[in-house]
Amino acid sequence: SRNIMVFGLAEEDKEDLNEKIRSIMEVIGEKPKMEVFRVGKAKDSRPSPVKVALTSSLIVSEVIAKSPLLSEKDEYKSVFLSYDQRLAHRTLVAELKRKKADEPDKRHFIRSGSVNSVEKTV
Repeated sequence: SRNIMVFGLAEEDKEDLNEKIRSIMEVIGEKPKMEVFRVGKAKDSRPSPVKVALTSSLIVSEVIAKSPLLSEKDEYKSVFLSYDQRLAHRTLVAELKRKKADEPDKRHFIRSGSVNSVEKTV
């Protein structure tokens, strides 16, 4: 995937999201070309995540590998970078629904990145 997710980045009215992400990238020593936008809605006191689309999966790997450097800066101690796994999860959910329809006599669930099935117990 060419995307990463940024969690815990404070949300403000009229924020310059590009500048916020650019400063995070400076802390970890990267200057990639990117598109950024918030996804979803803020829940409780947690800000909504930010999706960062980069130009290659290699850059994504480098950024994720250097992300522990963020914890050295006080302003980014609560910021967490992760691979964007939403598409993979959506695919698993679709497979889960298909299995539930095809094999209603079994119990199906997602665990460790795969769909598993067991016999239903009474």
